[in-house]
Amino acid sequence: MENASDHPRSRRHAWCWLGGAVLVFLPFLIPIATGFPRPSWVEGPGYFGENVILATWWLLGGMILGGLIGKFSGGGRFPQKVNFHWLWFALTMVVFTMHNFLVLDGYQFTGAEKVSTMMGRIFTGVIIIGLYWLACAIAGALAPKRWSHWPWLIAAMIPVVLLSDFIAMLMWKNPLLNIVNVIDSNGKFDLGSALAGGGVSVPAWIVGVGFIILVLAMHRLFLWTAKVPLQRKTIVISLLVMFAGIWAEKAIGMTWKSRNALRWEHHSFDIHFTTGFEPPLGVIEYKVTFNERFQLDPAAGSEVQKRPDIFIIMIESLRQDAIQPKHAPFLSKFREEECQNLGTTSASANATMLSWYGLFHGVLPVYWPGERHRFHEEETAPLPVWFQVLKNAGYRSEVRTVGDLSFMNISETSFGSDRSQFAEFIDAPEGEVHWKDYYKQIPDREKAAFSAVQESLQANPVGGNFHFIALDSTHWGYFWPDDFQLPYPEYFDGGSPPAFPDGDDIISLKNRYFNAVAWVDSQIAEFVDFLKTEERYKDSLLLITGDHGEEFHEHGGWFHSSSLMPVQTQVPLLIKWPEGTKAPSHSSASHLDLLPSVMDHLGISGHERLPGVSLLKPSSVERTQMTFACNTGVSGVCMAWYRDGWTATFRWKNPWSHQPPKHVYLDDILDPMGKSVRLSEESAWDSELKKRFPDAAARLFRTVELVPDAP
Repeated sequence: MENASDHPRSRRHAWCWLGGAVLVFLPFLIPIATGFPRPSWVEGPGYFGENVILATWWLLGGMILGGLIGKFSGGGRFPQKVNFHWLWFALTMVVFTMHNFLVLDGYQFTGAEKVSTMMGRIFTGVIIIGLYWLACAIAGALAPKRWSHWPWLIAAMIPVVLLSDFIAMLMWKNPLLNIVNVIDSNGKFDLGSALAGGGVSVPAWIVGVGFIILVLAMHRLFLWTAKVPLQRKTIVISLLVMFAGIWAEKAIGMTWKSRNALRWEHHSFDIHFTTGFEPPLGVIEYKVTFNERFQLDPAAGSEVQKRPDIFIIMIESLRQDAIQPKHAPFLSKFREEECQNLGTTSASANATMLSWYGLFHGVLPVYWPGERHRFHEEETAPLPVWFQVLKNAGYRSEVRTVGDLSFMNISETSFGSDRSQFAEFIDAPEGEVHWKDYYKQIPDREKAAFSAVQESLQANPVGGNFHFIALDSTHWGYFWPDDFQLPYPEYFDGGSPPAFPDGDDIISLKNRYFNAVAWVDSQIAEFVDFLKTEERYKDSLLLITGDHGEEFHEHGGWFHSSSLMPVQTQVPLLIKWPEGTKAPSHSSASHLDLLPSVMDHLGISGHERLPGVSLLKPSSVERTQMTFACNTGVSGVCMAWYRDGWTATFRWKNPWSHQPPKHVYLDDILDPMGKSVRLSEESAWDSELKKRFPDAAARLFRTVELVPDAP
């Protein structure tokens, strides 16, 4: 007797269903896995999470279309009832509601505004989860019987994804999507580099195997949950009711909710099912043209007369207030006795790749996404202005970093793609070859870097040497050698920071961080002693800074790359100029000022056209400092200006765009107490911005025009 599954009609059905799935999924899988050119409907590198969502819907669509062709070509019927997994749906909605409530927590909503907003989010959750469930149900119903349960893998993972996003928001104030997007940031799938860049000391294969086990376990649990037969029309009617509820909540809310409540609600969530009720991205809109990238005169620097040895020591995640006598005795004394007084100092961004880019190119890192994209397209990246200056001036340049610079193309965007410009260029091994002992080896690699610099200096004459040394012990989870004498013996020693920390938890984790700072401090002290012993110190230019700050739950999150709050952007900027250099005091400074300052010291013209200024020039007024973010976290803030305690924040569409935005939106102006100013008219916001930050627009924009509200 012939098995029904062996019937030609069944085989045709199976091939159609499977073929539809494969045909729509391969255009996502192949280019992301191999780096092949991507079809127009597949997002580019750095959007892995976005592509997972797109691929999921394309996969379900391919299954449904293939299943329809296979089923109806054989005279089949579409099932009228499907089994509803009500327990799974209820648990998923609980997670979704908790997640959305957490997003709103801390914003200045009234009780009524929060209740109304949460009602709209609950309706939204029912629709999102319901649509995924319905799509999986249809794909399963149209599948060959033996494969009908596999589409439910997607639905089964929804609560896991929501819970993971909940944890990401709770711990880092950064959506899961932002974190996952970087997995293919180098042009193809590279989980190992993404984990290493995030400070996760687990091999990629373990994460991959664990994920597969989790998916299969959730799938079995999902199939086990109770089922209630439902008519298709019941599901469709329920979703339509939810849509009506969302529209009603939005329409009514627009008549009574505050401007801030409407903005925060809209900007805090990625998915909205209403059109026509979106608040503007900011309180006012500007049409702008960013200043063109600075171009150095090809001959600039070739006639310089002085070539002091220049050293940059870049310390990972070093916030400005981390330099304290108890755990950083050398740097504290060095700052007070040897360095230029620069007041409050900032990085140009809240993430390493952006910060280094801003420092070496001398521009706000708004150009970084485009440069990284061009490298992927052309496989070449230009030499930054910093190294053009040194090359023209006849410097011998060496770069040593403890971290793996393949992450987010830090190597190419910070140093260019031509390694022949450097006498030495050494970073951590790329990929997973360093996974086993990498984190244990960080202190040893730092010691090796300093030793190599010392050997190089002893082999080369005084003057004309540039050394960049990047230290990584102060990256989460904070490292030091086993025999190092700790200033804080009691410190956090867990695997991950607590989600709901109390004061003792924060102090304990800070102690671990300060122990790592102490280790770095001791290394730098030894290196400076070496320079003095070799009689190289007094005539050298020594610059010590951090790439960005580090948050310890001051604003509800951990670490960095999730906001432009000062704890994530303020870094030390310690500059010891060659003996005899007149270096005036300033009330504030940033990484953007370093390139023009070095050019000024060497006597190279053109630095006046950079957004930063020479710190060797006196100034009687405080200048605006600027920072930038691609990974904007929950806040959505892409750019911030700081001056005299005031802060202006800006948004724009698609912070990862390959081109600088043409429209920027003023998000808010905060007074020195951190409170939003209360203004109603466009002209008042524009006047307040110009009053508080009079120098900023001209330094960033070639043209800027206020866009009036539509009548």
